[in-house]
Amino acid sequence: MNGNMDKKKLELLLAMASKKLGTSPQTLKDQLERGDISGALSNLPKEQASSLKKAINDKNSAESLLSSPQAQQIYKKLGK
Repeated sequence: MNGNMDKKKLELLLAMASKKLGTSPQTLKDQLERGDISGALSNLPKEQASSLKKAINDKNSAESLLSSPQAQQIYKKLGK
């Protein structure tokens, strides 16, 4: 996982994301570390899962997603 993010922030982010994806924080962390999140994505509506897969696999889409106002707002909240 990213060495720039402290452990508490990472745990908070994993908890928020896992709740949204319908999985446990530990399961999501394990999947992310293996590079396989297909199990977590299976709990999302098909359209959302497809969009997220595209963003993950496409550098430009990922950069666009991460620079969105929503992503920046989440990042600022985690930075406090």
